[in-house]
Amino acid sequence: MTSNIVTDNVSELAPEPPPHGPVVWARTNLFYSAFSTILTVVFGAIGLLAAKGLLAFMFDPERRWDAVTKNMRLLMTQAYPAGENLTLTDAMGEPINQFHRIWITVGIVAFLLAVTFAVFRIGGKIAPRSLGRILEGIGAAAIGVAILGPFDTTARIIWLVFGGVVAAVGYYLANQLGERGKEEFIPAVSLIAVGLGLIVALAWMLQLPFPVKVDADTATDLTPTAPGQFIEYQDIATSTLVPWTLIFIGIILFYLLGMAIRDRGPHEGGVIRNVLVGMWIAAFPFLVLVVLRDPAINYDKVWPWYIGLALAFIVVGGFLLNYLASKAAGEAGRAIAALLVVVAIGSFFVSTEYIVRFLLMSLALFALAAPTFGGEGSSRTRFLLAWASFVVILVYTITLTTTESTVEVPGNFFIGGLFLTFIIAITAVVASFPIGVVLALARTSTMPIFRLMATAYIELVRGVPLITWLLVAFLMLPVALPEGVELGGVVRAIIMIAFFSAAYLAENVRGGLQAIAKGQYEAAQALGLSTVQMTVFITLPQALRAVIPALVGQIIALFKDTSLVTIVGLFDILHIARQVIPAQTQPLNFLGSIKETLIFTAVVYWIFTFTFSRISLRLEKRLGVGER
Repeated sequence: MTSNIVTDNVSELAPEPPPHGPVVWARTNLFYSAFSTILTVVFGAIGLLAAKGLLAFMFDPERRWDAVTKNMRLLMTQAYPAGENLTLTDAMGEPINQFHRIWITVGIVAFLLAVTFAVFRIGGKIAPRSLGRILEGIGAAAIGVAILGPFDTTARIIWLVFGGVVAAVGYYLANQLGERGKEEFIPAVSLIAVGLGLIVALAWMLQLPFPVKVDADTATDLTPTAPGQFIEYQDIATSTLVPWTLIFIGIILFYLLGMAIRDRGPHEGGVIRNVLVGMWIAAFPFLVLVVLRDPAINYDKVWPWYIGLALAFIVVGGFLLNYLASKAAGEAGRAIAALLVVVAIGSFFVSTEYIVRFLLMSLALFALAAPTFGGEGSSRTRFLLAWASFVVILVYTITLTTTESTVEVPGNFFIGGLFLTFIIAITAVVASFPIGVVLALARTSTMPIFRLMATAYIELVRGVPLITWLLVAFLMLPVALPEGVELGGVVRAIIMIAFFSAAYLAENVRGGLQAIAKGQYEAAQALGLSTVQMTVFITLPQALRAVIPALVGQIIALFKDTSLVTIVGLFDILHIARQVIPAQTQPLNFLGSIKETLIFTAVVYWIFTFTFSRISLRLEKRLGVGER
């Protein structure tokens, strides 16, 4: 027996990579056992039959997809005055065409999106292996469509060639680059640019059916669908007043502009980012109230009354807030703030001017916040500037909303379709968020009266379906309003959806507040922070961060819940697709086309909800939700 162990000089070898490939994956995941094999075969057959049936339905020559293409403007904006639908005339008898406002809105949104992507460096990078797997999936799907779809020989060959080329490129990226294929170096923005380029190319190559009414003797090159009714195929790119090609080119130019300015200016582009955030905040009310609505403002009333009232509140309120924010105010300042709250509430029973009521209520809220957020020096200055800016924005908004729109349509609201869905959803989300946060704070409060009131409201609202609350808003709310006060159907729907969503949002935020460790509260109290400061700066940000998935889920649910306004007769995209288009007989007959329009509407809803979910995943990853 010896203690000397002799070893040869053997170099360390790397472990062999595990077997991989589609065959290994299929054996592991689909045919691992007899039972899994049976399940794979059965459900695979069901999936193939379902896909074959869906493709047969989608590409059936009898499908009236022209009901969608012809009514695209109706689905997007309803009766917004434009083109051949013009029935309104000005003083000279000329038709009033205001549809350019829609394109201005689309252009502004495209500008903000492109610049935001550049300035905030949104997109990141992707590894060739990940991109390859995505392309393999797209190619396999295209080949499946070619095999299962009801196509002629030429179309089937085109689908097969397209799918084969895409799958081959994906296979090369996923398997032939070695270790380099794992490195993330392909900019996602470049892929978006390539996608936009392909969309532009397809827009000029593909044609969609557009029904027309012409004389049968002159329609030799058109496809007949009914007596006196024919189908004309037109390029997608030329089917609108403003070609989408210009929009896509503008997006690319705006992105390059954002890249050029993103690191310039003070604080390494920080000012530019803040300005861009402010533009996003101001974009929605500006587009809805000014661009799309085109209000006829009475400047004779604005100058002596609204502007004078705004200047008076800015000056008088500024001096008062400056005093309340100082340490010299003390308990007297709190008493003055409480008195302002009483006066503001009393104004709703005395004053008939809504602008005075809202200004007094705003001044009371700023007075309550002055001791906490007023501060000294530059903080005080920013607080007073915030008050002045708020007064200007509030007065301007009230001026716009109380002014009649020059966009005259057959209905009580100036726009419908998908644009109306966006207006209801965005306004309800913005309005429900502060209400929900206040309800969550009230329900977790140590004061019984606030806790009981918030609990009663939340349980009452959540115990009744949204459709019932919408019926209440349309049938009972007008009876409860004061004499002379009228609210349009869209406003009533927004109010009820906002208050309904706030109850669910409050429970989500309450869950986040209860998830915060007790040590956070104790640390804030040890630093001498007041209850308001502790809530605003310590607990509430952490609670909102923790419940981001639930909040985004609530936003997605609210966006889909806007479709319920079709029950009360509002002309959103679902109402138009379900009731209006399938009932059209003149000048073209689209009776019975409800399946096509509902499928299109479902795809539109899916696109936006899927986008929201991806944004949520990116936000969660950036903020480290669930990781720290």
